[in-house]
Amino acid sequence: MPVSRHLVHEDAEALAEAAALATAGHLNERIAAAGRATLSLTGGSVGVKTAAALADSAVDWSRVTIYLGDERFVPADDPERNDGQLAEVLLDAVGDRATVHRWPARGEDFDDVDAAAEAFLAARDLPSGDDPLFDVTILGMGPEGHIDSLFPHTPAIAETDRLAVGVRDCPKPPPERLTFTLPAVRRSRHVIIVATGDAKARAVAEGLGGADPADWPVAGAVGTESTTYHLDGPAASMVS
Repeated sequence: MPVSRHLVHEDAEALAEAAALATAGHLNERIAAAGRATLSLTGGSVGVKTAAALADSAVDWSRVTIYLGDERFVPADDPERNDGQLAEVLLDAVGDRATVHRWPARGEDFDDVDAAAEAFLAARDLPSGDDPLFDVTILGMGPEGHIDSLFPHTPAIAETDRLAVGVRDCPKPPPERLTFTLPAVRRSRHVIIVATGDAKARAVAEGLGGADPADWPVAGAVGTESTTYHLDGPAASMVS
């Protein structure tokens, strides 16, 4: 497994630009090799900044399939949904060129988060076995090291088989969410983690130090080819 590395940037804007540049490079490399590429996006302030920077990148979006790493299980028009925030900065910009797989919303079709997760997986033609699911996965991170909606010491972070699950009683509102699991994240060729601020410093150090993912979920986010943390100075302050 490739060793994780970290890069330190001047501020969140520079970080987002660098992470977007790296993402575009990986996508273009895969498009050149295989004709298509797959990207998993993240929400959160730095994740949205990265997506916005990616909108200006020279990528043939008609050859890209986009997923979201997780989603809040709320109605489709709820401003809390990640897809709405990402649509404003990237998804609307790529329009119909990219194939975008959005998570189910709470509504007439789905009122149970577990059923929604199962239906989402059933409707996707995902590679089997250990074949990569994503060419690039971009992940934000919380102060406790959560990625997507995988929080410490929860059933979702302990999942070892299913690629996506419903989350109940989430430590951070809203309480119900849909998320890819570590088995899915680990089937990414390249994992890019974006984090800013000294509140994230301990989680960054634990992730790079190979902590137990049950305690620090970010530590389990490892790509098959590369894992890169893009940080500002405060977030990197505890890295030795």
